[in-house]
Amino acid sequence: MKRVSGHAIDEKYLDGSEPIALNIGIYIDGYGAKKSADELYEKGDKELSNHLLRQANGDFRLHEKLYDKFHTPFSPEIYAELISYCLALVELHVVAVMEDHHRAAGTQIRPNALLVNQSNPLEIELEGRRHNLLEALFPVTEEQWQAGHYLDVASSGIIFAPYRIDRHREIGRLKRELAKSSQRGDTARMRWIERNLATIPNGVFHRRNRDGSIGGPIDFDFVERFYDAVSKRVGTYSDWGESKVHWGKDLSDFGEKGVDCDLIMQVMDDLHAGTVDAFVFMTNDMDFFPLIERIHTEGKAVFLCGLEGNVSDRLIEAAGNDAFFNLTSQRMLDRLPTLFMAAKGGMTRELALQWTFLSMLHERRAGR
Repeated sequence: MKRVSGHAIDEKYLDGSEPIALNIGIYIDGYGAKKSADELYEKGDKELSNHLLRQANGDFRLHEKLYDKFHTPFSPEIYAELISYCLALVELHVVAVMEDHHRAAGTQIRPNALLVNQSNPLEIELEGRRHNLLEALFPVTEEQWQAGHYLDVASSGIIFAPYRIDRHREIGRLKRELAKSSQRGDTARMRWIERNLATIPNGVFHRRNRDGSIGGPIDFDFVERFYDAVSKRVGTYSDWGESKVHWGKDLSDFGEKGVDCDLIMQVMDDLHAGTVDAFVFMTNDMDFFPLIERIHTEGKAVFLCGLEGNVSDRLIEAAGNDAFFNLTSQRMLDRLPTLFMAAKGGMTRELALQWTFLSMLHERRAGR
């Protein structure tokens, strides 16, 4: 069985069709992914509540029961599920776009959506009859059924994020800073250090405000577990680069070093090796603008996914408007309740993903 975005494709449906290789590389900026997950969780949970209220026909008591059943509490795992779900949709979108490119060049391609649906039929029952959603939402021509080629898809993902915080080392630094602050009689700094000594073992660091008071918390334990959870779903976790806590400055904060550089170096290695046909980036960072332009000059396909309003227009223009997958488009938000319900209900993630993708393909064909 071949697999695309978690879907198993039975090889008997590939008989009489020759493969054309499509290697997809997914490169995730850890900071951008966390920011995207923050917004997707907030908006998705709101969409879920609204969806369930409509299902309850305005019955608030029933709505509360439904919400309690399907609401997924804030956690690194649901954050990672949101990101991997979006990336799987992006991956399927990339496959559909590349299929269109081959057809435009005169090569008939058997649709991946067809292969997935044949192997994993998604059916509903209406008026006593079973209907296949592919036939309803994505009708396939006889020519496509008999196409002599299909895209043999392989994908790999990697999330680029800093090293973990060494809690034992940072506590040692803080204790030395506490002794120095005590000698100077700097009580405000002592209070800030003592707060962090109490919270860092639990994975929480507090900033320090300009006036010396204790600032807001950073749950770095949550972030580290989020990176781990994403890597389990997309493939690889790169902990190149490093996280730093700048204890010696008044504006003490976390910082990242080397992460963007490592992502760029990995992409350039893959570009020169010729191992990737389509490059997918999840980032809001303008630093990747020259990189995207370089990939285009090599004749490779580039796709970008992120939050509209956070991703710069220049970065979108570099990738191409048709290559930008807006994670907060209304059509995307409308589908998030399906993911939340799949996470807590009986629907499998694969069925939820296929349902969402077929609906989006239908809209794409209709020009919406």
